Amino acid sequence: EVIINIFLVIGILIFLSFIIITNVFHFNYIMNADLASDVILAKLIWTTKEIIPSTWYIAMETRLICTPNLAALFYGFTGNMILSTGLACSLMTILILASMIYFGKKADLRRNEIGFLVFLGLAIPVNMAILELLYLFASYYAIHVVVLFLTLGIYVESIRKRKIRWMPAVISIVLALCLGIQGVRGILVLYGPLFGIETIRLIYNVFYKKKDEGHDWLTSVWVFSLLAASFMGTCFPFSVGQSLSRNIRNGLQKLITVVMPDMGTAIGFFEVNIIGKICLGIMALVIIYLLADIAHCMWKKKEIDAVQWAFLVVSASPVVTALIVSFTTVESCERYYFLLIYAMAFAQVLLWRKIRGGWRSLLGILIALWSLINICTVYLPIMQVEDPPASDAYEVGKYLETNGYYTAYATFEVANKVTVLTNGKVRVAAVASVDKMDICKWMTSTDWYVPNVPFEERTAYIITDSERETFAEFLAEHEKDVHFATCIGQYWIYISDYNFSILE
Repeated sequence: EVIINIFLVIGILIFLSFIIITNVFHFNYIMNADLASDVILAKLIWTTKEIIPSTWYIAMETRLICTPNLAALFYGFTGNMILSTGLACSLMTILILASMIYFGKKADLRRNEIGFLVFLGLAIPVNMAILELLYLFASYYAIHVVVLFLTLGIYVESIRKRKIRWMPAVISIVLALCLGIQGVRGILVLYGPLFGIETIRLIYNVFYKKKDEGHDWLTSVWVFSLLAASFMGTCFPFSVGQSLSRNIRNGLQKLITVVMPDMGTAIGFFEVNIIGKICLGIMALVIIYLLADIAHCMWKKKEIDAVQWAFLVVSASPVVTALIVSFTTVESCERYYFLLIYAMAFAQVLLWRKIRGGWRSLLGILIALWSLINICTVYLPIMQVEDPPASDAYEVGKYLETNGYYTAYATFEVANKVTVLTNGKVRVAAVASVDKMDICKWMTSTDWYVPNVPFEERTAYIITDSERETFAEFLAEHEKDVHFATCIGQYWIYISDYNFSILE
């Protein structure tokens, strides 16, 4: 067991090192507008000293206790947008690991089982979109994972000891409220599935357990309070809800043709070789086997321990999300099923507890093989690329900085990306249309447009090939003041001594 623990610690340190190096030294590896927006928001939070800047147009979720809030603190120390966000993502990763350890201890897992869970949480994801949610570049849903394992830690302890400590319970309710303010993701990922599984546990205890054992009702009340608090959070005026409508008629077809392939993408099935696919297939089958085993135990009226109830919560989350997406008009995306990663990790730990001898060796070989595939698929390619990678967008930023154009405008897909590639030296704000140069009301600040910035200011306008025809209208209106400067790849740069942006 000591040798196993040593190997697990080494494995955790290897993956953690790759994650930190990627975030700190290769942050621009796949820079895009969405990733860049959080970097810019972090700086804005620090400069305005507002947790939710009043000038910022929110996207799909309000940022309240997310990576940008941590990055803002780092920016106060470093003054470096890219470094501060890289450090924040690294810290978020460490917080996820700490929450998993907390859960493992509350669930009374052995030391090697906790190490196994933490290691697999780092080693399983290979899809870059999922890695962006958890560990790299943005850590969009890292806080959800942290709260998930903290909440599950309280949950399993309350089941094991048949009592709930008030201080952790209160803190968890506050966190539920915060996640609700950020959007409905907390309900979908954690509080909805937890409420559903607790309802099943309540029914199971009432009908199948001895009467003198009773049911720990305080746990059920606490779980309901979490759901209620999270829902209340979504009702705040600055929170962001989700509109949807039913899709009952085509739901099954959508589940099979759209949702299930997206779930395969989430676990990286389409990104690895045949050996990797076999490894993933086996790990996924372990989830099905364990769920069937728990169902069999229920049928036989056997005791279901706290860890198994927690496993049901984690496994239920992607299933509930898949059903919601399938039978409503919400567009499916692999990001919605990110908890499959932790369900797979959790499943291997539970299987490890059940098997002995040669079967453990086979499982160890399977995980070691998958870890090598992960490193070769994800991290080695990143390590071999200079930061920032050569690109037309980077050259555009470099040109603007060299020629003293520190204010520029472009459509959303270009604007924030170029801003971050210059590490904030050039501020490229997003416009809704290049013929009007009006504000794009999506992850941008009203402070960056006339009249909130000077009209008489050296300004650049970045136009892509596909936007030139539309831009011709703007150019015709300002032909005496706006002039062509240069073309870099697909980007056409125009310059002026005046800022013609419009705040609407």
